[in-house]
Amino acid sequence: VIDRPFSVVRELLDNSIDAGASKIDLHIKGGGIDHIRVVDNGRGMSPKDMKICYLPYSTSKINSMEDLDSLNTLGFRGEALSSIAACSRLEIISKLENSPPNKLTVHSSTGKISLTQTAGSEGTIIDVSDLFYSIPARKKFLKKPSSEAAACKKTFIEKALPFPDISFRFFSDNKLKIFLPSTTLKERFLAAYPNLFNVQLIHEAYSEHKEYKLRIIAGDPALKRKDRRYIQIFLNNRRIYEFALIQAVEYGYSDFMPGGNYPVLFLFIDINPSLIDFNIHPAKKEVRFFNLPEIHHAVVDLIKSFLSSFEYNYKKSIENNTPSVEFSEFSGILREKNNSYKANTIQDRHRDNKLIEKIKSSESFSEKTTFSKTKEESNKYRIIYMGQLFKLFLLASIDEVFYFIDQHAAHEKILYNELRSKKHRKQDLLIPFIFELDRSGDELFNKNLQEYHNIGFTIEKLGNSRWQLISIPELCAGKEDIIINFIKSQKGSVSRLETDLYADIACKSAIKDGDILDNTTAVNLIQQTMELKNARCPHGRPVWFQISREELFHFVGRL
Repeated sequence: VIDRPFSVVRELLDNSIDAGASKIDLHIKGGGIDHIRVVDNGRGMSPKDMKICYLPYSTSKINSMEDLDSLNTLGFRGEALSSIAACSRLEIISKLENSPPNKLTVHSSTGKISLTQTAGSEGTIIDVSDLFYSIPARKKFLKKPSSEAAACKKTFIEKALPFPDISFRFFSDNKLKIFLPSTTLKERFLAAYPNLFNVQLIHEAYSEHKEYKLRIIAGDPALKRKDRRYIQIFLNNRRIYEFALIQAVEYGYSDFMPGGNYPVLFLFIDINPSLIDFNIHPAKKEVRFFNLPEIHHAVVDLIKSFLSSFEYNYKKSIENNTPSVEFSEFSGILREKNNSYKANTIQDRHRDNKLIEKIKSSESFSEKTTFSKTKEESNKYRIIYMGQLFKLFLLASIDEVFYFIDQHAAHEKILYNELRSKKHRKQDLLIPFIFELDRSGDELFNKNLQEYHNIGFTIEKLGNSRWQLISIPELCAGKEDIIINFIKSQKGSVSRLETDLYADIACKSAIKDGDILDNTTAVNLIQQTMELKNARCPHGRPVWFQISREELFHFVGRL
């Protein structure tokens, strides 16, 4: 339970929170190796409780075996104070309402134990000094004080985050380092990480379910990280490490985050205690869920719903307008240079690809383009196509905004949307694929079965938790292993399976880097790109980069 100073901090803060404190102060010296003090104004202890609080398995939070099924406290095992007392010099001053304060001193290695009356206000003060003085073999593995102090600070923030109604202060070597006054959850997050995130890019969302509630403090899709440090999961106000839920966060953001980038999101789950078991890890960092697939699904749905507000819909702003198209002289020059490359056009290159020909011949990728003759006829909406750059980017201006459009990413997203919107013919498997699920996975899969049928899968139950995959969408032939592994892992919604499958098909079928596009095809692609609801490829990369006239003037000093 106790291996470093931050372990002491974790256990003592848990006790102060459980005591109903509204103000908690943490003081450390020498990184917590020399001294740790926690002061709270919560319910104190009676002399009777103080006499036994440091003994193994002493706890005031469990009165019967049944209490283990409905735990609502952070600490419950009775290991914290006994473990701390065994490896340090422990002193406790505590005052219960309407009772005098008492002072308990415990030096286990010397057998010195005393309980006396003293002066003090309501609440509890716990002093832990000379950590591991009685276990020198463990003390030599401690890191330098600055590293231990950083770990104590991290633990302090993790404990303070889920309790915005409690005021917290953190002192290190007699200096106030962090002050977190009572506030809202979002404000607590911003105060805990000052100057790290733009307040305009941090948002809050929640959803409520029968047995649990979800709340997220989430970053704008523009807020990207190169690691998962700021994806954190809190379950009933405890920080836990559950990779399946971290994956749920990543899946939720997948349409907006390119590979190698991670979002900022803190997930707070408030769940019926009977559906979880914290009693599988000494520090309660890990937990056993009885309905993890269902929660995973709900987390993905909440994030997707939250991110839908960031979807770009250019078409809405130009509704009922017919685009006019102009080819600049510049586009003609580029086209002549492009023709000097002995590369096949996109039409020739994919002539034998039946899949892409089917998609391109569909209504949403028609080669027909309507041009209006004047700007007035188009009411404000005019595309000026200027050609290709580096045989990848389509250059176009619309009104006073200049666009660099990634032709592969744009076409990939268009094809992907079309694949998802169409009903595909089913292909029967020569031999049905039989698979088995566990109890919770079987229940969730049964609930989602109709969704699988809706996207073209025929799956039947054989009995108990055994199922058979009979047919799949024709376009998914050869991807049976991906489908079964996804179903068995139950790591996301059915729409996530569509994303994985159709994104792969669209990527392989789309216009490539280096393909030379004629003007008509390029403009047609630009028009469809401008109508995308979410201008990112299925893997999360932006479809375009844009710069306004005003921004460009600013960059070149024309203010």
